[in-house]
Amino acid sequence: MSVAGEAVSLGATVIALVFAVLVFRQWLSRRKPFQLAWSIGLILYAVAAGSQFLAEAYGWTVEIYRVYYLMAAPLVAALGVGSTFLVNRRIGLAFSLYTAVLFVGFAWVVFTAPVNVAALMQPVPGGNGFPDSVRLWSPAFTIPGSIALIGIAAYSYWRTRLSFNAWIAVGALVVAAGGSLARFNLDTWVLYLGEFVGIALMFWGFLKSQDLVKATRPSPEQAPST
Repeated sequence: MSVAGEAVSLGATVIALVFAVLVFRQWLSRRKPFQLAWSIGLILYAVAAGSQFLAEAYGWTVEIYRVYYLMAAPLVAALGVGSTFLVNRRIGLAFSLYTAVLFVGFAWVVFTAPVNVAALMQPVPGGNGFPDSVRLWSPAFTIPGSIALIGIAAYSYWRTRLSFNAWIAVGALVVAAGGSLARFNLDTWVLYLGEFVGIALMFWGFLKSQDLVKATRPSPEQAPST
């Protein structure tokens, strides 16, 4: 456990929560499905990072580990669902159904499978606390979710050259890279810093997109009269 690890995990939690609140407020006013999907994904991100913070501060327990793993694995898929809705509504609905059904089964195995308590002594347990029958579920979320989230943002930047798409794509790539490197049992800073920097970059991209919306919105003087 380290003070730096606690600080980085707490920072990622706060950013993800603020990000989730802002996107959810947009959904309340506009009711766009991609906003709801991103809100859910960001809440999962915040809970996963918050669980990580608690583990850094007080140590891993079986309960914290189960919640952490349940939230961490599907969060990229939930964010990817939001991206697919921006491309095509039917694809978004199909991917959201896939993710929801998979999540129900995943939740069942996470809360019923035995946990290897010895693995919780590691700085970053990752999936090592569960048997392979549980760990095999994670790629079913992360692979299609990463392809959707990173790929669609990168393609949108290539098509439009709008910088916020690049920030979102790079941020998602950093998160994915940090999680992948953590599988090799590297120091905790690899995963924690990747989570913090990744969500910060995505949040910056979101803020840049809001600046663009404000800049292109007509002023009261420019708005057409009715």
